[in-house]
Amino acid sequence: MRKTLPAFLCLFLTSFIQAQKSRSIFLEVGGNGGLGSINFDSRLNNTEKGFGYRVGFGFIPASYSYFDSRPVIWTLPVGLNYLIGGHRHYLETGLGLTYYFFKGTTSDVWGIHENDKGRGVVFMPGAGYRYAPNGKAFQGRLFVSPIINSAGASFYWGFSGGYKF
Repeated sequence: MRKTLPAFLCLFLTSFIQAQKSRSIFLEVGGNGGLGSINFDSRLNNTEKGFGYRVGFGFIPASYSYFDSRPVIWTLPVGLNYLIGGHRHYLETGLGLTYYFFKGTTSDVWGIHENDKGRGVVFMPGAGYRYAPNGKAFQGRLFVSPIINSAGASFYWGFSGGYKF
């Protein structure tokens, strides 16, 4: 049973992802993945409008201008989003969680304080503009997102570009 369940889940997720009509892969600067991330986004229906999800892998480099960390902080952003609008131009709203992990020390990033080590999760809702024409094409996003964690909340922005297939 222990081997059957993971195999079933992998098969289910693969067929679920392949059944989607609109998928994209994009690079993001700022946003849920930290300073830089690569993400996969898919719609949950046959149109651009409505619900979708995203998963990614990102990082915050050592010695970034706002803080100092040794070594890099790695991130795994996941989220649900909702698109409103049409004809290439959409308002995107979303709720996301970002899991981060590192070994070393850092000074005050996302509520992690000097000499903390390990991992954690931050809540990152967001809103912004998405350019997404029909069919295979370039896709772009501009957004603002608060970071909410045990230390409080702070706002920052980001942008991304990628290819919709």
